[in-house]
Amino acid sequence: MRWLIHSDRDDGVATIFLVLAMTSMLVGAGFAIDVGQYVVHARSAQNSAVATALAVATDCALAGAPIADYSPYRKTGQTITAPACGDHEATIAVTKEVEGLFLRQNAGAVKRTATAKWGTLSGANTLPIVIANCEFEGVDDGSYIDLYLDDPKPQSGCSSLPGGFSQLAGDGCSVPVAAGDLAPGKPGGDLQKVVPCITPLPSDVLIPMYDAVGCNDSGCKGKGPYPILGLAVFRVDSYSFNGNNYAGTLGKKCPDSDRGKYCIRGHFTTTVTSQGTPGDGVDFGAYQVYLSS
Repeated sequence: MRWLIHSDRDDGVATIFLVLAMTSMLVGAGFAIDVGQYVVHARSAQNSAVATALAVATDCALAGAPIADYSPYRKTGQTITAPACGDHEATIAVTKEVEGLFLRQNAGAVKRTATAKWGTLSGANTLPIVIANCEFEGVDDGSYIDLYLDDPKPQSGCSSLPGGFSQLAGDGCSVPVAAGDLAPGKPGGDLQKVVPCITPLPSDVLIPMYDAVGCNDSGCKGKGPYPILGLAVFRVDSYSFNGNNYAGTLGKKCPDSDRGKYCIRGHFTTTVTSQGTPGDGVDFGAYQVYLSS
């Protein structure tokens, strides 16, 4: 007959294995919690670095220098490197001491970096209107100006050169243009069709800028093609497009009827836009800020 024999030794071994297993589970759980906490801090530091770099790059593009305080872009306990405008880029490093973990009270610091760049626009889909670069060069930033339709008779702007604005070939409110293009004009164009593109007023619109001297040399007055230099943002405040139905806020006639029947009033703005692509266009105060790393 086989007897069942209870062994205290077997119970001891089982208890030891159980204790070891529980210890391993607790250590594993603690390690998982610590790793999770570290990842959370690292992700937060990266987000703060990205937000701060984009903010610094925007200020560098618009003002030429960073502002004094970027604390709204970081979390409690995070520190950042000194903001600075580099060669069209700003790099920010965010550091955060990681404390209060399950297994270790201090696991050191997480450090994450981000670089944002800014540049003038080289191309975009824009309003089918083009403005002479001499109009931009002849005004102070933010000054309101009246632009008249570029027409050989009478001379509409920029003294002896072709100046003012003209209409580009294309339908609708958007035409693709790029710096270096010869954009075809729309002689005798129907500017009334542009009204929905610029209203309600005031309206900030992306507009290509053409080389007035190059246009003059090629005899493009009023008909194109227009040598595109870059892009600007123009705030259209009012317009008058020849007639009761298209008088706009300037009335039936432009302020100086001797210069033409079609005019827009507004000013150039220095701005950061998400439109277009950054490149080598002439600087007319329209920039794109983007994350590079």
